[in-house]
Amino acid sequence: MRNRDQNSTQAGAEAAVASSESFYAALSEIGQLLVRSLDPPVLYEAVVEVLERRVGARFPMVGELDRESSRFRRIAPARVAAGTEDIYPESMSFAVARPAFWQGDPQVETDVRHAQGLEMFRPAYVRHGITAAAVVPVLKFGEVCAALAIRSSRASFFSPQMIDLLQQVAANIGLGLEAHGQRMRLLQSAQDEARQRYALRLLGEMIKLATHSVDEPALLAEACHAARRTGGYRAAWIGMLQDGSLSIVQLRAHDGLDASIGADAVLDLDAAGCADDAAVIAMATGQARISRRLSSGRVDWPFAAGMAGLHAVLALPLRVDGAIIGVFVIAAAGADAFSAVEVEVFSEMTVELGLGIQMQRARAARVVAEQNLRFNLQHFRTILSNQYTGILVVSEDHRVKFANEAFCTLFGLSETPDELEGQPAANVYGRLRSAYEDPEREWARIQQILAHGEPVEGEEVPMQGNRIFLRDFVPIRIDGVAQGRLWQQRDITEQKMHEARVERLAFYDVVTGLPNRRLLFEMLEQARARAGSQHSQLAVGVLDLDRFKSVNDTIGHAGGDRVLAEAAARILGMLREADVLARFGGDEFALVISGLDSREQLDVISRCILQALRAPFNLMGEQLYLSASVGWTLFPLDRSDAEGLVRHADLAMYAAKEAGKDRGALYEPVMEMEQLRLQAMRERIAQALQQLHLQLMFQPIVFIDGLPGLHGVAGMEALLRLNDTGQELIEPASFMHVLDDPQLARPIGRYVLDEALRRCQAWMREGISIPVSINISTRHLLHPAFFSDIDAALDTYPDVMDVGFGIEVTETGPSMDHAHAKAVIEECRRRGIRVGLDDFGTGSASLSHIQQLDIEHIKLDQSFVRDILSDERNMAIAAGVITTARMLAKTVIAEGVETAEQGDLLASLGCHQLQGFSISRPLAAEAVPAWVTGWVPPASWARLVNERQSLLTGESDGP
Repeated sequence: MRNRDQNSTQAGAEAAVASSESFYAALSEIGQLLVRSLDPPVLYEAVVEVLERRVGARFPMVGELDRESSRFRRIAPARVAAGTEDIYPESMSFAVARPAFWQGDPQVETDVRHAQGLEMFRPAYVRHGITAAAVVPVLKFGEVCAALAIRSSRASFFSPQMIDLLQQVAANIGLGLEAHGQRMRLLQSAQDEARQRYALRLLGEMIKLATHSVDEPALLAEACHAARRTGGYRAAWIGMLQDGSLSIVQLRAHDGLDASIGADAVLDLDAAGCADDAAVIAMATGQARISRRLSSGRVDWPFAAGMAGLHAVLALPLRVDGAIIGVFVIAAAGADAFSAVEVEVFSEMTVELGLGIQMQRARAARVVAEQNLRFNLQHFRTILSNQYTGILVVSEDHRVKFANEAFCTLFGLSETPDELEGQPAANVYGRLRSAYEDPEREWARIQQILAHGEPVEGEEVPMQGNRIFLRDFVPIRIDGVAQGRLWQQRDITEQKMHEARVERLAFYDVVTGLPNRRLLFEMLEQARARAGSQHSQLAVGVLDLDRFKSVNDTIGHAGGDRVLAEAAARILGMLREADVLARFGGDEFALVISGLDSREQLDVISRCILQALRAPFNLMGEQLYLSASVGWTLFPLDRSDAEGLVRHADLAMYAAKEAGKDRGALYEPVMEMEQLRLQAMRERIAQALQQLHLQLMFQPIVFIDGLPGLHGVAGMEALLRLNDTGQELIEPASFMHVLDDPQLARPIGRYVLDEALRRCQAWMREGISIPVSINISTRHLLHPAFFSDIDAALDTYPDVMDVGFGIEVTETGPSMDHAHAKAVIEECRRRGIRVGLDDFGTGSASLSHIQQLDIEHIKLDQSFVRDILSDERNMAIAAGVITTARMLAKTVIAEGVETAEQGDLLASLGCHQLQGFSISRPLAAEAVPAWVTGWVPPASWARLVNERQSLLTGESDGP
């Protein structure tokens, strides 16, 4: 904490007139703070410190508005020195601010000891020698949200130049707050989209389970398991009404609950103590119910007292044939789980689960009927008559032996089941032909089934009127003697429609019915190709409703969805049929307008869209007034790909918002703020390179089937970090663009070469002989002096080549100049330098492409490893890369291994080497020897490797 009692030192600093250079330095530092994207309290503290240090400000303070209490709350400095509490009050009344302050004007008091309204502060001002003060409003999106206060012992301190500086500082703080707010909204939007994606995946999984589960208990258990595995929730359970009871619910399946909870757990719907239970309310009302009271001590059925960490419960009623038969409950750790979209998707999911239960019960009834047919034909006929599937039984002498009502209804037959009995089967088959979409094909298929005499299950049959039947055929045998055949047909049109709806959910927004982000990019790529071939202009826009959060806060999310739907309809009304409107999520839309002749034409369209959205929205008896900000970019003036066009339009949209909202803006190739950020980081890296503020960390790479200690460590990868603050190391993700900078790529590469080899030779002298590898930027790799740099480093540290030295290049690097890169890599290999391909799978390289390069290993990118346990696609990609790489005699190193389970799976797939946090985080060079000496591979790796070797040996010894 700064010592704010040193008034003499402060006064001395204040006495010196701040120079223009001090002002510019202060503004520059504050501009750099904005680039770092600090949280508001941290930003306030940093601004206060800069003002004290750069311009000699006394007692600077930042307070935020608390509109509920009508007071300014001090945020920075958070802590003050003893004896200065009176000059740094915790809060102040809004009454101290003049009217002009609320209009955005600074408030300067040149004689605070006699100014009206400040009487309460006079003792403090006298004690600390304060005679003048200035308070500058901080505006966020055009509204005052905070105040920057500075005090002085001289009225002349607040010169026009100083006031101008303070206003610019306040404006920068406002920009930082707006950027922070935008980041928070984008983060929330991404979280909502991810939760919706999980819900849709769970819905798709439930549809598959409903169709393919072997029986009802398996269906219920698999449904609970899917909710945890696919949906990512903490627990799930299903309770069903006990047979013959309308009030007792018994736990039938669960996943993730305490092991002590068994099948004897029951819930009495009529019990007074359970009236507020989510499951009880869901079954009573027939509607989804969310409970968020678990964190406050509330325990819903069937939680045991020891259950913890669950803060939200969603209960969904289960129906079969329209009747509620049970409840499906999902529990989540996050209190904000289960958005409106999730609940809607989960409601669809319970419909599918209900259909699955209905199918399983029908299937079970059918099996029972078939088993009992040999003992009691009348019982068999009674059961079949009550089936909702259409059933036709034909005797061995080719006559109808039995038909049910459902069969007659499905095929539109005028006869009753009794009237069909005894008729020749050929006559009935002939009557059915007109109901099929392709009568000739289906008649041939029926003849084929009869000729083979083998069971047929789940065969889809297209019918007239766009209906789809599911057909089963069962030969009837009693004691091995053929007794006829049974046909079952049921209408699955609704089920297929559900599947189509799921498919639509994958490409269309639930709320507005518009294409979603995934479909938009497909359509944009097509429009971009057409515009290129037709030599026409294509406009890509991103539109965001201004201050839409206030709509949700006012009328709720359901009302907000209705506003979004109407806004989408209004925008569509301004577009042509060939144009595209998509919803990205939240209140953000994307537009693709093709066939434009000029920018002026786009301006007209943009103004019409904005004007349409200005008209009041009538909702719930109220009129809501909205506006929008839209950003545009024009292809082919902007020759970016689809993602680049959308990104540029998004940048232009934010420019429109910064310009005051309710307007449009066209993307410009150079966005000032981004340019400043990139340039500031480049200068920072250049300065760090000169001042030796770059640092290398080393992350181990280990053999899967290695030995403990030194022999199990394959090497160390040198990782570059920025360490110019003395507080935390900054990873390359923040300065990746600098690593390929034309002026800095080679100096950075030379530093990494020298430092990595120096450390490697130092380890060797400590008895730790392990190879080291470094990452080489593409620009340095292709530089004419690349091998001069390599030779200079190896001449300085010649011992390194005794243990090995390697370089890694990014996957996309060789593709920039394939012939040159190929020659450089081959020369490296001739010199004994190992070469690997980093981040494999994220670029455009293929295994056939890699075969042309003389590389030793490829590093499987961590994006495939991260979700390898939960994403079958990632596991398939990893297995394919590992297998094919083995065939090409390339070593595979999996990076980003964060859990032991990931390592076990990669070991079982045959991966050679692993790297990641589960093995070790990056180490300082001094810590490497001790880590290498103490490394012990997990015992599971040896078992998995032995199993794999045994399997390979068995295959080679086989016939």
